[in-house]
Amino acid sequence: MPRIGELGISLLILGIGLSAIGYLVLESTPILVLGISVMIMGVIAAWGEGSLERTQLELSKPGWDNVSMLLESLGAAGRAMYLPSNYTEFKAPVALVPLVKPTPPEIRLPRGFTIRYGREGETGLILHTPGTIAAIKCSSVGALGSDLGASLTNCVVNHLAIARGIMVTPTEGGYTIAVRGSRVNELYGKTLVKSILGSPTASIIASIAAEALGSPIMVDGEELRGNDLVIRLRVLTHGP
Repeated sequence: MPRIGELGISLLILGIGLSAIGYLVLESTPILVLGISVMIMGVIAAWGEGSLERTQLELSKPGWDNVSMLLESLGAAGRAMYLPSNYTEFKAPVALVPLVKPTPPEIRLPRGFTIRYGREGETGLILHTPGTIAAIKCSSVGALGSDLGASLTNCVVNHLAIARGIMVTPTEGGYTIAVRGSRVNELYGKTLVKSILGSPTASIIASIAAEALGSPIMVDGEELRGNDLVIRLRVLTHGP
């Protein structure tokens, strides 16, 4: 698993960059707020682990609240589409939050925060999520392949060790994934972020599924059943 310190430094650098771009280049208050929020999470993540874990999560809540308010101010309300790395020019799996309608992009998305990607002027936000980090980590060690069940088990259970087991059931137009004993902490509570991205566990599962299948994925819903988190994924069509 990635160390807390490494993640914190990465978030801190990203936050500084976003803040500088928002304030100096774009003169955009929403992007400035996002940058500050990411910086806060970076400082907290770099602080330490173990006995400080609960304190870190509590102190990170204002950062996620700010991200939630940013999404609300930009009119983001629909569920995110999780895109595989071949849908972006920068070769990273990301979440695309549509601001108009949830239409998968027909072009490879460039780097950016707010982008225009559709024939009818569709716009959306590109977000790096917990799933982005998980998919990149697992791809780098060859843990992902074309078989969804094997990819999820290799990545989530064997490599990242953030769950005890995975069960994949094909459904009409998608899959139902049962995650046994998830060890992923709840990062952002019941904010707008969760309604758009899904829980951190669902975000990780959706990103890995998108990368393994090479198709956009949407989290249709999730629920706890005993020790299992049951996640419903929908496979979207179209593509660049």
